[in-house]
Amino acid sequence: MRVLPLLIGLLVPVFLAAQPDSTWVRYQPGYAFKDGLYRDFQAFRNNAPSVPKSHLRTVQGQPVTDLRSTNGKLVVPDSTGEGKRIDLYDIWGFCDDGVVYVRAGNGFSRIGLMGSIAHLTFDATYRNMDPYNYYGTASYTVEEQRFLDMATGAFLPITSGGLYEVIQRDDVLKEEFEAIPRKKRKNEVLFLFMRRYNDRHPLYFPG
Repeated sequence: MRVLPLLIGLLVPVFLAAQPDSTWVRYQPGYAFKDGLYRDFQAFRNNAPSVPKSHLRTVQGQPVTDLRSTNGKLVVPDSTGEGKRIDLYDIWGFCDDGVVYVRAGNGFSRIGLMGSIAHLTFDATYRNMDPYNYYGTASYTVEEQRFLDMATGAFLPITSGGLYEVIQRDDVLKEEFEAIPRKKRKNEVLFLFMRRYNDRHPLYFPG
């Protein structure tokens, strides 16, 4: 299985959306995401795939029916008849049948909870290197979680510090969160404040 480390704290192009106007709509389950490849976070937030799924072909020249089942090698035909090759693992994410997947850990993970603070889980494989080379290299896979800040595209750890990076923009929630002793800022508290932030700051996409 190909190991693709999730780059936490990666400096991505900042997408601080302006106040949504009449062309943007509040996200609701069932929102119509367009199928295709997102080269970066901004393409996703604009609901504007960098390469529509209908333009993609397999290396054998067949239309792509399921992005999740490809071997990662795709082709976009051009006027030369050869086409430009795209490695699926070089992109930020994709949408297939209206479902968004983000590159994380060992592959792509579906966004489980969509909101101004989104949430996803994924499998990540790590290797333990024996410095004395007595036992070789041992690999292990763990399930991890991250918050996804929909204002910046940053992947944040499920910790009080990770959540604070977002909720500090809301003075009310910031003050309430800071009043909670650090030892009590467990996961149930973090997810409570995540939901409260999402309720107070709805997520918008182009209509």
